[in-house]
Amino acid sequence: MDILTILFWVFTLLIGYSYFGYPIFLMLFSRLFGAKNNNTVPYNYPKVDILIAAYNEDKVIKYKIENSLKLDYPEELMNIWIASDGSSDNTNKIVKEIAAKEENVHLLEYPRTGKSGVINMALSELRGDIVVFSDANTMYDSQAIKLLINNFSNEKVGCVCGKLVYQNPDALISGEGESFYWKYETSLKILESKVGYIAGANGAIYSIRRSLFEPLPANTINDDFTISMRIVQKGYRSLYEENAAAYEDVAPNMESEFRRHVRDGAGHYIAITHLIGLLNPLLGIKSFIYWSHRIIRWLVPFLLICLFAINFLLSGLNMYKMFFFIQIGFYILAILGFLSVILGKRLYFFLYIPFYFCNLNLALFLGFVKAITNKQKPTWERTDRT
Repeated sequence: MDILTILFWVFTLLIGYSYFGYPIFLMLFSRLFGAKNNNTVPYNYPKVDILIAAYNEDKVIKYKIENSLKLDYPEELMNIWIASDGSSDNTNKIVKEIAAKEENVHLLEYPRTGKSGVINMALSELRGDIVVFSDANTMYDSQAIKLLINNFSNEKVGCVCGKLVYQNPDALISGEGESFYWKYETSLKILESKVGYIAGANGAIYSIRRSLFEPLPANTINDDFTISMRIVQKGYRSLYEENAAAYEDVAPNMESEFRRHVRDGAGHYIAITHLIGLLNPLLGIKSFIYWSHRIIRWLVPFLLICLFAINFLLSGLNMYKMFFFIQIGFYILAILGFLSVILGKRLYFFLYIPFYFCNLNLALFLGFVKAITNKQKPTWERTDRT
């Protein structure tokens, strides 16, 4: 067996493990060793700060604050903080008008620095025991905060992520793949939580012990991932509370969603440099989850390119010729899926799976290019929703 044959099977197995083998392992491991999170409501509710980093969110900020004020949590123990990242629209004006009437609503005005910089400055002013991070366009179920907080009755828990539900009210074709992929990611988080460590929180709804926060490096893109995984690195548990629901509309078109994935992709590769310690296999299950769910997944775009090239070189052999035609067929389906989206046609299951798989990995690849060329700015533009 020559080197090309060995690499072909190594790359094939790594890709297969990332998407199929790891979930199977998690399922078995969680059944054998996982513990149910028997959470009880703390006798004394802690003080909670809801932090919403916002940039030009005047279309939704009023509804977000109203949604937050209706949450079922003791009013005297909850404060809502809008950290405005140099907003140039009416965001600040709207927040000030509400804050004049609601004593637990506060506006923090900062110069345009990017989300990580805003979070760093805001955390220095907050005084609550628990910080709940949210986005301006995300609406919470009324019980969400209580359900998140319940988990902190265990002193070993440092971070708790809620369940983000993508809504697609206009039945957008581009939203079908996003919803499918998000359901897949959610199932992984549920299994990871059973063994104590989810591989990154979602910025729309997650909470941490304020005392565990460390200022983010200036080039941080994925603040939610970096904050939550640093807490895991400290030795605390990071859980997924699937009953704490938040709702968000999908992006109105494929272009908006793709740009967001490229930005996230750049942030993933940058985050590796901030979480070097988690690469240490001696950390056990924490490192294993990080490698399996994240590092290997982020290698997939490069594995796919190498696999195609190697398969082409081996295509003179009958067995590898079959694999080569399978790859070509898969990419043809992805292209047909892309054309269906562009033309506004119905995207069938056998098309949007290849399309969305390739779409995500292309975004990761472009994100990598942006990360290593330092072209991804830490500041962000809001993604319009349906």
